[in-house]
Amino acid sequence: MSLGPLRSAAAFLAAVLIGSPLFGFIAAVRAGEAKAPLILRVAPTGDRAPRRDDRFKDLPLALARVAALRRQGAGRAIVVELEPGTHRISAPVRIGPDHAGTAEAPLILRGAADGSSRLVGSVPLAPASLPPRLRARLPASARGAVRAYQLPEALRGELAYRAPRRLRETHPRVTEIFDAGGALRPAQWPNPGPNPGWTTVAAAEAGGLAFTLKDASGLPDLSLERDLWVEGFWRWDWLLETLHVAQVDQRRRRLELDLPPYEGIRDGARMRLVHALGALDEPGEWWRDGESGLLLAWPSPGAADLEVSLAETLIRADGARHLRIERLRLERARGDLIVVRGGEDIEIRASEMAWAAGRAAVFEGVTGGGVSGSTVHDIGASAVRLVGGDRATLRRGGLFVRDTRFTRFSRLSQTQSSAIELDGVGAEASGNLITDAIGYAIYLRGNDHVFRGNEVARLIHGLSDTGAIYAGRDFTARGSVIEDNYVHDIRTGPGMEVKGVYLDDMASGFTIRRNLFVDVQQPVFIGGGNDNTITRNVFVASSPMVALDARGLTWMKPSLNEADSEFRAAFAAMPLDSAPWRMRYPKLAEALTDEPGVARNNQIVDNVSIGSDDLALTDKAEAGRQIILFNTRLDGPAPNPGDLEALARFTAERGITLRLDPSKMRRDGLPASPFTDARR
Repeated sequence: MSLGPLRSAAAFLAAVLIGSPLFGFIAAVRAGEAKAPLILRVAPTGDRAPRRDDRFKDLPLALARVAALRRQGAGRAIVVELEPGTHRISAPVRIGPDHAGTAEAPLILRGAADGSSRLVGSVPLAPASLPPRLRARLPASARGAVRAYQLPEALRGELAYRAPRRLRETHPRVTEIFDAGGALRPAQWPNPGPNPGWTTVAAAEAGGLAFTLKDASGLPDLSLERDLWVEGFWRWDWLLETLHVAQVDQRRRRLELDLPPYEGIRDGARMRLVHALGALDEPGEWWRDGESGLLLAWPSPGAADLEVSLAETLIRADGARHLRIERLRLERARGDLIVVRGGEDIEIRASEMAWAAGRAAVFEGVTGGGVSGSTVHDIGASAVRLVGGDRATLRRGGLFVRDTRFTRFSRLSQTQSSAIELDGVGAEASGNLITDAIGYAIYLRGNDHVFRGNEVARLIHGLSDTGAIYAGRDFTARGSVIEDNYVHDIRTGPGMEVKGVYLDDMASGFTIRRNLFVDVQQPVFIGGGNDNTITRNVFVASSPMVALDARGLTWMKPSLNEADSEFRAAFAAMPLDSAPWRMRYPKLAEALTDEPGVARNNQIVDNVSIGSDDLALTDKAEAGRQIILFNTRLDGPAPNPGDLEALARFTAERGITLRLDPSKMRRDGLPASPFTDARR
């Protein structure tokens, strides 16, 4: 029989069906199925519920399935959903190009809607017997309370405490001990208290390695300590360094270090002992015995169960694309929580990041993405680092940190750490609340960044010669804008000084506009730079509103002239004669041959000061070299600095209309954290 009539009939039937409503319905259903996300569920660690075929044992297994699906051509969005509970990992979870989808069909790592999905890098510690030899070395008050725990074998080869922290360290790698309330601290002397927790150097010896203690009352017996550390503000109150002790002479109260601090030790420097068994004398402290691998700890009341950080990093994304991490609690890494290198379109949102020894999130060489709507707290160093774009061509990277709460960052690296670090070109930090830490709010490097609409408060207390918003030491790092921020309660201890915005060491080309400074010790400080614009800001009980020096003509002059200086190296690193740089900064290439040390062309225009001095010029700075116009000083009974609505009425009554709305500058309106227990 010929097949021709059958083929003709089939073709006719297909044509009829394709044109029919039924075919359209079937096609629509199939299209909907193709676009619907595929959901892969991951069971929490140790889950004992009846197993289901559609759940994965852990996150790495689920991601392996994602990669397999992508290789098979799966083009729809894939959601890896971590079920409620704790998901433990001991090594970084890796995400790469083989997991990538598209902007319309990304890979999403998602936690439960109630915020109860935790991805943690710690493991529980097993109790052990307390050896008599160690018990005898404890203070008498601690012998009935301190408990011993066996550390995991993987940590036996690690340093008991940490590597030295010196000037250039950016992110520590530290083993930490946790109870239900957070991280315990290594046993220290003196204990935190009203001083808080510092003693001082009586006299430093030549060479910067040895010193004697001024006050040794209550000093524990250090004769048997074999892994003793000290941390201190050895020379400057803007730099805290942590160093290992080589020798102790208990009778003379003399300590000798393995390495000298940066620029030596000064008499009277603040310091404390760290990781001393003889100082384990109150709840919340621990000490580790390198010989036996045992951990000794005095748990906080009601918190006998302890954990130790084990994973270096929780998530490492290399070359990943179109990735979302949302509704997750990420906690307890020995280094950084999330590291993203290369790739594009990667966002962490509606999540909580906490208790990292290093940083919360690092984006380096990434195009597009960042952190939004999240909570970040109790981070060891800087919290979020964003590096994107290309400075050689001034191409923007499109990275951001938005609508995120930061608190208690820089807890281990207390100096030269920030809530947000922007580098490269064209990053944005907007709508964030940054409070209650010893570090900066932001460290600006590179070009064309924006710091906008943030609330910054109660930072850098106890430090000196530093700022809440900081930039410096690169004459080419221009074009960034600091605008519409509410900066308040930035002060330090007696005999010290701090700044709100610190344009340090020749920082130039910044725009500072429409900010409200309330109770800030030195709200804007220009350290020798030029071409900065300070306009339409309001300064309340913040004096002087602008301070300016010409340090390039005095103590910093050698750095401008010496060919191998850090300043010259940063200048030479940029292709200033290239078309993008010539177009943007026509005269910058010749800047070092045209009176580079002169602070000039800083525009201080149309600002309002209330209960504040206007301008302070030091170190050969000249008013005639600047543009200073239309600034208004209001005296009289100023309103309470914290009452922003009264502030607006106060200025209006005196004929001044503020070009900002104080009532909208607070960031209390951020969405509440989805996580009810911020210290878990």
